[in-house]
Amino acid sequence: MDRKNELLVRVYIVFFVFVLLAIVILSKVVTISLFEGEKWREKGGRNVKWVELNGERGNIYDERGNLLATSLPYFDIYVDVMTVSDELWNSDIGALCASLSAMFGNASSEWHAKLVKAREDKNRYLAIAKDLGKEDMKKLQSFPIFKEGRYRGGFLYEIKTSREKPYKQLASRTIGLDRSNATKIGLEKSFNGVLSGDVQKRLMQRYPGDQWLPIYDPSDVDQKRGSDVVTTLDMNYQDIVHHELLHAVSKYTAEAGTAILMEVETGAIKAISNLGKYKDAYVEKYNYAIGRLSEPGSTFKLISALAVLESGKVNLDTKLDIAGGRKKFYDRTMYDSERHGLQVVDLREAFEISSNVGLANAAFEVYGKSRESWLKFYEDLKSIGVMDETGIEIPGEPKPFFKNPAHEKVTASERWSGTTVPWMAHGYELQMTPLQILTIYNAVANNGRMMKPYIVKEIVGADARPKTIKPKILKSSIASATTIAQAKELLEGVAKRGTARNFDIKNTSFAGKTGTTRINYWLKTGDKQYNASFAGYFPADNPKYSLMVVIYNPKGAYYGSQVAGPVFSEIVERVSGMEQRVEVLPVEPKIEVVKAHSGYKGDYKALLEFIGMDYKNHSTSKWVDMDSREASVVMNPKKISTKKVPDVRGMGLRDAVYVLESLGMNVETQGMGMVYKQSILPGTTIRNQGIKIYLK
Repeated sequence: MDRKNELLVRVYIVFFVFVLLAIVILSKVVTISLFEGEKWREKGGRNVKWVELNGERGNIYDERGNLLATSLPYFDIYVDVMTVSDELWNSDIGALCASLSAMFGNASSEWHAKLVKAREDKNRYLAIAKDLGKEDMKKLQSFPIFKEGRYRGGFLYEIKTSREKPYKQLASRTIGLDRSNATKIGLEKSFNGVLSGDVQKRLMQRYPGDQWLPIYDPSDVDQKRGSDVVTTLDMNYQDIVHHELLHAVSKYTAEAGTAILMEVETGAIKAISNLGKYKDAYVEKYNYAIGRLSEPGSTFKLISALAVLESGKVNLDTKLDIAGGRKKFYDRTMYDSERHGLQVVDLREAFEISSNVGLANAAFEVYGKSRESWLKFYEDLKSIGVMDETGIEIPGEPKPFFKNPAHEKVTASERWSGTTVPWMAHGYELQMTPLQILTIYNAVANNGRMMKPYIVKEIVGADARPKTIKPKILKSSIASATTIAQAKELLEGVAKRGTARNFDIKNTSFAGKTGTTRINYWLKTGDKQYNASFAGYFPADNPKYSLMVVIYNPKGAYYGSQVAGPVFSEIVERVSGMEQRVEVLPVEPKIEVVKAHSGYKGDYKALLEFIGMDYKNHSTSKWVDMDSREASVVMNPKKISTKKVPDVRGMGLRDAVYVLESLGMNVETQGMGMVYKQSILPGTTIRNQGIKIYLK
């Protein structure tokens, strides 16, 4: 019995001790959580914290696969000299210092003194280099001691990225900017959700000097990279548009200029250039094509003509009294820009000579004599589609400004008056952007069908499966077929007999309208300021492209035919020249030319069909291997795995870089021509590594 009591007493004592410890622990937890939590969290946060890590951002390409924007990695390199064992330090410090001297300069003895002092000072965060490229960083990783990695060699690095545009100023504002400390713009902003990679949290440790480095190797983080964006831009055409516009704004010391080349059938923007004066140069500092509202002047006469022709009260042969180019509407006098002395002309000739009075008369007769007719003018313009945004993917497009005669309680600048119809008829008292104007010209060229302007055609995700963005119809027809045919006749007349008759375009036909806008017409004294413009399409009989050029406030000349017209002419002639096939002598082609090639199927089909070579297409893939061992060239499917390094040997530079970068690999190139060697064997598992390709 005594033995049993003794055991019970011991059990009770042990139980009491555990209960007491539990109470102490619980009270401590409560105290820390409720009363001291903030203090300890603050202390912990001084040396360790979680930060968000953005995944690799996707690339932006033109439609030919040319790289327009990409993220290049840069590295800051540090060393924790206290991590290195004495044995490794003593055996390899000399070799390390010699390697550092060869790479960065300074004597080997200087590096030795620096590293030894750091070890004596127990420096766990010694800076070695800043802003190194990936190849230099890899070279450092191979140095003695450093090659042992973070935990044995003390090698530390922090990754930074820089968004680069290989084509620099070409379409720069449209491609946009990705900035961590400022608002994104352009495609970088509107497709940010697509381009951005996965965001993950990374544990960072604080080092002396208030520097933070990841506790684990950044390369250990398996993050999904952002998708790639493929635009409708063609950098061959973009180069033409940019440099022709640059020549004009420089020649006339203009405030700014813009030019947009659009595909008629689809609304795809093939080139867009926006140049504004900055100090002594012209740069892409604002997207005038998309974001700048202004009074269009005479390029709006096409829209006025559409309205009056659609009313049925006017046709091309309707006689108009233009009174020598001067007429008074109520208390305001309107003038034609040229003192031509003509009295009575038909609508066709009034449009060709760009008579302000002629178009104003036509609109005034149909719409100008009562409030009801004002409302009809407003509604007819609205039905054409001029009062809505185009919906372009680039942010910042404003809504066109049109006065509404139904609104009476408005500001003076918004108030409708008896002179509004004639002044609107030749492009004043309203505001539109260049892209909005061009969309109407494009619709006329497209037989009345208004297409939504768009600039992104494909999004390629990490799985390499593209999401295609198809053309979109905004209006099936902006006017009747008869009116569209008459509008085309007017625009062709401008090119043949009117204000654009002297445009010297050798290899194609065109149609369009000049525009000269007085932008400070309300001033009675001082220098007059103008915008010069031209909008049109080509070829005239089977339009493929539409084009608008605006030069803002040029000096020395200001007529649309003088300033904007030559830009239009040069772009049309050069683009048409690229479009036309070059005749070749009927020689027997050498099949060896394509024997070992591989690449994008569409390019090879176009090439083989152009030179008349027979071929067999055995591939449903967009990537092919070419085989000429049979009687005709054979296209065999080329498989591209999303997890394995592909075989890009035989590809051209553009195709090889596109394929590799779409798989998340950083590509370095050497040489020109066709890829004959690659630094990583085909079939190797992809782990976001870099690859070097050799061309000859």
